[in-house]
Amino acid sequence: MRVDALALEDFRNYVREDVELAPGLNLITGRNAQGKTNLLEAIHYLGGLGSPRAPDSALVRTGAERSLLHAQVVRRDRPIRIDLELRPGRGARVLINKTPASGPRALRELVVSVFFGPDELSLVKGSPDARRRFLDELVVKLRPARDSLRRESERVLKQRNALLKSAPRRGELRKSAEDTIGVWDDALSRTGAALTAARLEALAQLAPHARSRYVSVAGGGNLSLRYASSWIPDELVDAAAEDPASVPETRLRDELAARIEEVRPRELERGVSLVGPQRDDVTVVLGEGDDALDARTYASQGDQRTAALALKLAEHDLLTDALDEPPVLLLDDVFSELDPARREWLAESVSAAGQTILSSADAAGGRGMGVERVIEIAQGKVLSA
Repeated sequence: MRVDALALEDFRNYVREDVELAPGLNLITGRNAQGKTNLLEAIHYLGGLGSPRAPDSALVRTGAERSLLHAQVVRRDRPIRIDLELRPGRGARVLINKTPASGPRALRELVVSVFFGPDELSLVKGSPDARRRFLDELVVKLRPARDSLRRESERVLKQRNALLKSAPRRGELRKSAEDTIGVWDDALSRTGAALTAARLEALAQLAPHARSRYVSVAGGGNLSLRYASSWIPDELVDAAAEDPASVPETRLRDELAARIEEVRPRELERGVSLVGPQRDDVTVVLGEGDDALDARTYASQGDQRTAALALKLAEHDLLTDALDEPPVLLLDDVFSELDPARREWLAESVSAAGQTILSSADAAGGRGMGVERVIEIAQGKVLSA
């Protein structure tokens, strides 16, 4: 899987530029705030999962009405032409081999990428929302058809929250509201259980790769991942970590339904859903036994960054196995945050990672890494390629 050529028009700070990429390691260089990250962002957008750092409206160049992306990609030795038009407030239009597609979601079958940049520290240090988003996107990358799980769960949750917010807090009308909300209780139990089952499966697949990557980059130690939920008993979480198939979706549905019924009075008082996959998390644990600690709270920033890098490279490893070809690896200014030993380790790692696009303000950052193509960016223009 690779992107051979990319044309950008009115995308971020690019007016109109064409870029050709090598199948191996590409180095994007230039001073800060020139457009290096924007180029990586455009490549990520080709995978149909949006920008890793901003809404679509922020991708259109100031003063322009829309952005255009044109790409020539290769998937399993099959050349594919992708044309994308981003229109703020009106969605995106997609052509695949000059044939209209249903939207960006159609691209998820064609292009898969893994993006790692300085902000990815939020995977470990940030709010649960960042880890839920990471896991949900991994679910879709592994099986694009499962995108409907998240969208349906979000739709049900939105409807249920609207009812909870508008429901009377007391009196006869509250009983009527409870009966109506009961329909959405069942829907949330069903969709929430389906999404959670997919998350547990993806997490169980990711965990051994993350453990292996952490040992390599840190030079030892241990990293483990645990699904954190207020409605799933610990024994089911443990069982799913060993074998997701041992925890049937129907069991998860029953557990969620029981917990919803238990907290419904509090939900009616507060006007919001208090349990479900929208409030779950993933705990990143460093160390073992008595030395184990929650990386978010207790690890140093260096250890947190190492853990985040291990998670992203583990994602790349898992997808390589699942897709039978490596996804495109996008590394945004990662060397500036790593010590010399970890830089050397990462350089060795990407040498066999398939197509990699690495950005660096230091033109010498890719020295000794086997760079196939150097692309210099200045003020949204490609100076050399």
